[in-house]
Amino acid sequence: MPRVNRFTPLGDLNAVVFDTETTGLDVSRDRVVQIGAVRVDGGHVCRDETFLTLVNPAMPIPPASTAIHGIDDAAVADAPGFADVQAAFETFAGNSVVVGQSVGFDLAILLRETRRMGAPWRPLHFLDTKLLYAVLEDDPEEHSLDDLARRLDVTIAHRHTALDDALATAEIFVRLLPLLAAKGIVTLGDAEGHSNAQTRILQRQARDGWYDATFVRPAEAWTDGRDREALAPLDPFLYRHRLRHVMKAPALFLRPDATVTEAARRLDGEGRSAAIVGDREKGRVWGIVTERDILRVLARDGGDCADRPIESIMTETVISQPGDAFLYRGLARMLRLGIRHLAVTDPAGGVAGMVSAESVLGERAGLAIRLGDEVSEARRPADLARARAQLPSVARELLAQGVDAVEIARVLSFEVRELTGRAAVLAEKAMQSEGAGRPPAPYALFVLGSAGRGESLLAAEQDNALVFDSADPDGPVGEWFALFGDHLARIVHDGGVDACADGVMVDNPAWRGNLDQWRDRLRRGAKRPEDALGEHLDVLLDAHLAYGNPALEADFLALVHAETGGIHALAAALAAPALALEQPPSLAAAGSRLDLKRYALFPLTVAGRALALSHGVAAVSTPERLAKVCSAGAITPAVRARLGQVQSRLKEWLLRQQIGDVEAGRAPSKDVDVTALSTTERRALDECIEQIRSLPAIVRDGLA
Repeated sequence: MPRVNRFTPLGDLNAVVFDTETTGLDVSRDRVVQIGAVRVDGGHVCRDETFLTLVNPAMPIPPASTAIHGIDDAAVADAPGFADVQAAFETFAGNSVVVGQSVGFDLAILLRETRRMGAPWRPLHFLDTKLLYAVLEDDPEEHSLDDLARRLDVTIAHRHTALDDALATAEIFVRLLPLLAAKGIVTLGDAEGHSNAQTRILQRQARDGWYDATFVRPAEAWTDGRDREALAPLDPFLYRHRLRHVMKAPALFLRPDATVTEAARRLDGEGRSAAIVGDREKGRVWGIVTERDILRVLARDGGDCADRPIESIMTETVISQPGDAFLYRGLARMLRLGIRHLAVTDPAGGVAGMVSAESVLGERAGLAIRLGDEVSEARRPADLARARAQLPSVARELLAQGVDAVEIARVLSFEVRELTGRAAVLAEKAMQSEGAGRPPAPYALFVLGSAGRGESLLAAEQDNALVFDSADPDGPVGEWFALFGDHLARIVHDGGVDACADGVMVDNPAWRGNLDQWRDRLRRGAKRPEDALGEHLDVLLDAHLAYGNPALEADFLALVHAETGGIHALAAALAAPALALEQPPSLAAAGSRLDLKRYALFPLTVAGRALALSHGVAAVSTPERLAKVCSAGAITPAVRARLGQVQSRLKEWLLRQQIGDVEAGRAPSKDVDVTALSTTERRALDECIEQIRSLPAIVRDGLA
């Protein structure tokens, strides 16, 4: 079964909708008595593919629970225990997305059952129909299964029996899909992201101990890192420690009638940046007041606000997470909501402490943070070179944490773009010190190629382009940017990124100009596609802003896609390297080393770019391109999934090789030592190469 990821269209999901009946509602102690599930494939409920079993909970079933689901001790006396049921249910679920109504409860129950038997927990993607409906209606209320069934005209055969509840939930789920699509929620990632934004519901669930992956150890939750944000995993500290480890405790509470002056004195005296407005003893919370709130009102009203009660300036919504939540969850929520402070709750739901974004990040200056600081604060090329030299260590650390190589490539590419942007700042300063002055026109500097796509590893080259806003591209303006290009190329090179062998760099006149010049180049390429390929104009489709004017960025990218998108002849020309694929040799014929870029990654990149261009897809990275052309019907979900897996495996092998090369004092290569691979890895590499051999047929069908 193809593995899902966040780009998988909701309509293509292979999902398992399930429900449990339990001895009670306390996830910390209650047990499963019944599990029911049904498969949903491609938006259809497969009523002939179901799973149902009773489970002996090894504890008495309370009469109050039996009154709800009808299952008593006699019914489960001869039923298997959870240890005997788990394997069968996992086999049925496979790698499917799991779906349920209030599924966080069911998953919390299963998680604790799994831990009781000492088995590893294998988390999957999951969706909650309750949260999806809240997304759809922008409704913070929690709607029951019965309520959703009424609203969506779904019949429940026998309420509170696991299979019938699962069947009803499945029908609700498939009826939600077109409604979600109408709101632009079309992929699994869209659905997960919008569900995670339902903070009011999630806060209640978290207080009750429901599952949201926060309580799972990183070694269990992220076996390959595919679902982590690109930058978050750089500092493993965020994945090992909890909010309670860094919170400022106890939280500072202030009465709502405390004055602004009193609040300022308490915050200053206790070294706090925020306080809860409420009553600690009674467990009441009315809001939060921060240093910024006080500074803002002082700046606006001056001394007149000194005696004003803080309830008049507080923020009423207090965002919180439980103390056992991992730091990455707390930081992600603060960043997503644009807040600087997070209340940390104890098991009873009371506010136990406070954390700020600064305290989370400042508790330990991890490798990622140090690297980012060194790049952003670099004053000379040598500073950039030192930062660049840390990337192999970053990559090795991420691999050790189990992060997927595709995600690691995004991190490494981000740092290359940041390095290029900082080099532009240094180049401007060099121009000023030489008496050339500041830029004579607004400009935007782009990184192209693998770093632009977010797919660079450790052997990145300087692929870049520049557009400036000037009606007269020659004369003083042209001379200034020519000299700037020379400085930029030297600084980036001295910062550890080699020059592009094909000359795709701003110090080359062909790779800088105003919008009119770029339009002429693109139109010539569209008329003579073979020239576009020869002049490497295809990499403009990989452009990502590194530094400069955002308005020019938007104009330039719009120009590129307007002049190239949907032109079949151009797409066919750009697909030529994949269509005329130099067949990869067998591993035996390759000898000790195989050039993975030449024989595998390059044709895969070309195929994704050409298919995207042919179908007017503006995505930049190869996974996003494949996902979107899949949604357009150019390739099947199975093909997209296979190619995504191939890219992931190839990048991992190549990255490991490059890390080894650097550690041995060699330049990072673009091939791998086949003899260093295990027998299993060689077999997997052979399978990947076989998939690459199928690219010409896939591209021809996709372009047709």
